[in-house]
Amino acid sequence: MSPEVPIIILIIIIPTFLILRWISLRFFKKKKTSSWTSIVGTIIIAPILYFRFVFTVSGYLFYEPQYDFDREKWFADKHSRFEMRDDIVISGILNGKSKSEVIELIGKPEPNNSIELWKYNLGMCRFRFEWQLNYLELTFKKGEVYRVETIEIIE
Repeated sequence: MSPEVPIIILIIIIPTFLILRWISLRFFKKKKTSSWTSIVGTIIIAPILYFRFVFTVSGYLFYEPQYDFDREKWFADKHSRFEMRDDIVISGILNGKSKSEVIELIGKPEPNNSIELWKYNLGMCRFRFEWQLNYLELTFKKGEVYRVETIEIIE
């Protein structure tokens, strides 16, 4: 467990307990009943709030936008092509296209590609606390796109 976890939990527990204590004092006349209700409520609610906080922060830090394929954006910003990779693969817009049609749609592949296997550099993005290199790999069969895959290399 990292050292900030207990601090975050304390920051959540103290206000939660105080708020529940204030609410329970309004409903229960006995302080002992009010205290136990506040403690039990804090034990139940604090972990839920902690996990909600962790998922919200991690979702914000690791969010990677995905957009529909846009040819103009594809050619304008080569370093953020990875944002369109899922749409290219899922929609199948390259499936069955000839090599000339692929070049017209997404441009020429990286140098040193074979005749039947083309790779496109899609740029880098953050993956957790590391960098991820993204590639689009096209496999041709009989001159047409047979398979479209994404390759993600984590450094």
